Amino acid sequence: MPDLRLADLNTFLAVQRLGSVTASARQLGVTPSQVSKAVARLEAHLRSALLTRSTRGVTLTDAGRRLLPRLDDLASRLRSLRRDGEPDASLLTVSAPSYINAYVLAAIARAVPEMRVRGLEMPPSLVRTFASANSFDATVLIGTPRLPETWAITEIGSCRKTAFASPALAQRLGPQPVSVERLREFPFVSPVYNLSGQFVPVDDDCPLPVGARRAGHEVQTIGMALELAAQTDQLVYGPAFAALHQILRGAVREVRVSGWNTRDPVYLGCNVDRMLARLQTVLVRALRAAFADLERQSSRKAFAAVRAKPPA
Repeated sequence: MPDLRLADLNTFLAVQRLGSVTASARQLGVTPSQVSKAVARLEAHLRSALLTRSTRGVTLTDAGRRLLPRLDDLASRLRSLRRDGEPDASLLTVSAPSYINAYVLAAIARAVPEMRVRGLEMPPSLVRTFASANSFDATVLIGTPRLPETWAITEIGSCRKTAFASPALAQRLGPQPVSVERLREFPFVSPVYNLSGQFVPVDDDCPLPVGARRAGHEVQTIGMALELAAQTDQLVYGPAFAALHQILRGAVREVRVSGWNTRDPVYLGCNVDRMLARLQTVLVRALRAAFADLERQSSRKAFAAVRAKPPA
């Protein structure tokens, strides 16, 4: 039975023990529908009806009573075999690009104070590969996520993307919005990732493609790119909220470009085999509030207000 899920087996045992689908769902932190589907999958694998449902609750069929001791023993053996490889139930591992982790990990930690949070920095291009290997429990991505079918994907907000430059370069560019042709005169800091010792350039989704602009410095994180841009005559393109700290201290300014008004959705992906439904609900609620706040702070109006403040 290569497709037998330990979670389905545990769900069946919970229903048998409690005698109720609803009570089992409450105890497991999932919906009654999820409980019913888990039992149905197990029955399909065993090719036997295990439970009888009636107005008085749930009882074992003859086949269920015959198989129960062996299924209980199998669950115990599987838990023992997988114990070393299973994730710590008190540990929540979240994978996201560095600029997202910098803002969402604190919100997640506040939302689940009973858990330890582990943050992994990973480029979006690698998320699907490691998601298939169950390397983490959740991920936060900008733009359409490419995740295995077993993952639950929920939109949690949106993100404005724009260009940034040092105050000196922003002044040299002239009145805003500037033309795309004007941007071609200056190099861009571009993202690059290290894959097994090989440096791989990555598209930053800028409306001005990499091949149509001057090549500049290459770094692994947008934080490093913004620090470089603050002290060099090079541009950076990326999520507006990623530059909050640099904007607040006056290190960079937003550069408005004619025809550019890019906004992408932000998604939370959850590994349903590793996360209870109630935990997913908590994360969705917390991250929607976090991204709504980030959007307010990184709006053009907010950036303009910071720029207009007189020096202290």
